[in-house]
Amino acid sequence: MRLATDGDPLEADPLSGDRRVVCRDRRTDRSHAARRDISRGSDPEFAMTKIAIVTPTYNEAENMGELLGQLEQVCQDMPDVSFTIVVVDDSSPDGTAEVARKVSRSVRAANVAVTVLERQAKEGVGKAYIDAFQRLLKEDFDFFIQIDADLSHNPSYIRTMVVESSSGRDFVATSRYMEGGGIHDWNLYRRIISRGGNIYTRLWLDRRITDYTNGLNLFSTELLRRVDVNSLDVGGYGFFIELKYRALQHSHSFMQIPLILTDRRHGQSKLPKSTIFTNVLLVPRLRLSRDRKSKAGG
Repeated sequence: MRLATDGDPLEADPLSGDRRVVCRDRRTDRSHAARRDISRGSDPEFAMTKIAIVTPTYNEAENMGELLGQLEQVCQDMPDVSFTIVVVDDSSPDGTAEVARKVSRSVRAANVAVTVLERQAKEGVGKAYIDAFQRLLKEDFDFFIQIDADLSHNPSYIRTMVVESSSGRDFVATSRYMEGGGIHDWNLYRRIISRGGNIYTRLWLDRRITDYTNGLNLFSTELLRRVDVNSLDVGGYGFFIELKYRALQHSHSFMQIPLILTDRRHGQSKLPKSTIFTNVLLVPRLRLSRDRKSKAGG
């Protein structure tokens, strides 16, 4: 894999019903009254914040222009935050990486940069994120945001996530399965698989997370280091389950916000049917691993 620079030629929840799920650690909790106005430029401490927005891609060339344009529009409204949009491409045959480089040259916002991380083989979203985190954690970013490249996540949610991070949250997740959240344009089969899978996961794991498989999340750099992304070994969409579960165990201040998810606009869904079976086995394994660690710790 290599890192290319800009100049390279480049519903209500069935188990809780809560609208906002918040978990705070007294060591890091801060009053909401202390939340900074990130659009004013009056806080020199917050002006130093650097955020990487990571989006894995495979055959997303049709979405790149609109995605990067929307992200730039949202990010430029927070001029005191430095954003780097990192496109992690698995050698897409449709030329996604090259399109991303081309679009990056049209980015005009002073606080937004775009870079492309190319991988040599298609290994799934989990491996793409792990590779990106391993490399980017060596840089000086303060937070990482995950977002899908298929336009199913509205980038406008990023502002709320960044505001929450400025008030001390080290883990902000979005959820389709809490009051104010939902899904548009999915067929019944996909709704049943997604909803059922999340209920199943919550029955085994921590119920504070209402949506384990959604891919729009924010983590602090310190939290990802505590999680130890190098030890994550789950590919595909099971990666989100393991990452969120382990992040919650290490988080000092967690919050969920409702999300309305829409179907992708171009291309095809990349969820293999084998992923369903793999995740069914993954969830009890994570629970048993936690139980063994609890017993070992006394």
